[in-house]
Amino acid sequence: MWYLFWVIGTLLACSFAIITGLWIDRKDSEKKEEE
Repeated sequence: MWYLFWVIGTLLACSFAIITGLWIDRKDSEKKEEE
């Protein structure tokens, strides 16, 4: 049963990292356009 939590945790961590990375890239691109 513990492996279910491990899989869910891994998926959440990966999705969170991807979303955060995309959000940071988007903010960086906006700053570059302003300059």
